[in-house]
Amino acid sequence: MGKKAQRKRSVKAVKEFKHVWSPAPSVAAAVDAVAAQVRAAAMTKGWAALGTPWDSFTKRYPTVADAIAAAEDTGALTCFAVDDWGEYERGVRRGPDGWSYEVTLYPCAQLRDLVKTCWLSADDRDQAVEQLRRALEGYVPAALRRPEIEVVHRPSTTVMPRIGWTQRLPVTGLETWEDVHLAEKDLPLHDLATAAAGDLDGQRYTSTVLARTVALFRSHGLSAQACAGCGMAVTDRHPHWPGVWTAVDREFGPTCDRSRLARTESEQRVGHVVEEADARPAQALTGQEPTVVCRNCGAQVSDQHPDWPGTWAGAGRHSDPVCAVAGSMGGDDAGEYDLLDCVYPHVPEGADSPAAAAIAAARQARYFLQH
Repeated sequence: MGKKAQRKRSVKAVKEFKHVWSPAPSVAAAVDAVAAQVRAAAMTKGWAALGTPWDSFTKRYPTVADAIAAAEDTGALTCFAVDDWGEYERGVRRGPDGWSYEVTLYPCAQLRDLVKTCWLSADDRDQAVEQLRRALEGYVPAALRRPEIEVVHRPSTTVMPRIGWTQRLPVTGLETWEDVHLAEKDLPLHDLATAAAGDLDGQRYTSTVLARTVALFRSHGLSAQACAGCGMAVTDRHPHWPGVWTAVDREFGPTCDRSRLARTESEQRVGHVVEEADARPAQALTGQEPTVVCRNCGAQVSDQHPDWPGTWAGAGRHSDPVCAVAGSMGGDDAGEYDLLDCVYPHVPEGADSPAAAAIAAARQARYFLQH
């Protein structure tokens, strides 16, 4: 590639990066710094220079034997990463028959959210792990079921369980990671990647959980719920939204996209509902509600908003219980699969909030990343 072509590629890369997310002025410097990294990568070695967790893993352990040697004491050495096939954990693991290369495919998108909300809603979360394992076994379409694929519960970095589909390859004859890549390409496990996102009806870009999937999870004793307004998986036992129907989603959380049901647009955001009869248009404030200031974002909030009774919500034109400052935007990097990607509530200055204690407890339990 010539220098002129490299420059064009660099400019395009930076434009694409900035198009994905338009930052607020307060974080513009950080975005410019990342854009500079993108520009440098595009001008030199291309996008591969940015690397992935798996790239780092294979550089640290250049051969399969190196990885096995490093795993002798623990019995396993793995790396979680997202690629074009799905969300996977790859590595070596010692079993009854010796060492094997193992690939675990985890639920993602709306199916992942359903797994999380079911676990959060469970009265007995230890029992829920086994119920989820059986539900994911039954979820696999009959045409894709293989005896060599099993559903496993793997050690987690947080209290959120890791449950996914696993397939193994003997390490005999596998010396380099290129050997592994060639051997792994045709694993039947990869045929499940589309289903792992809840995409059984071609609905790849929707957050709606299919009704039959909810019914399947309920048949295994799980408290599966989907919002009647937008179809997202929801729970009323999220650690920092106690008693509020919320999705484990970093964008929506407790707010519903009711346009699918009411066909109306509003600056006010309404909550999730699990019964369609409870879905009503946004209501207006009277202007007489007492307000206080959110200690994190400085917004005027009230716990007497008609759409959010008992929950601190914005008392202005935008009736939203989501705080604009406190929150986590941790991505699915190595070790981060377990996080509950959800927005934070307002915590009023000088007033108590049931969410404040829940946030403190969740932070100690490592439910989510905290900036």
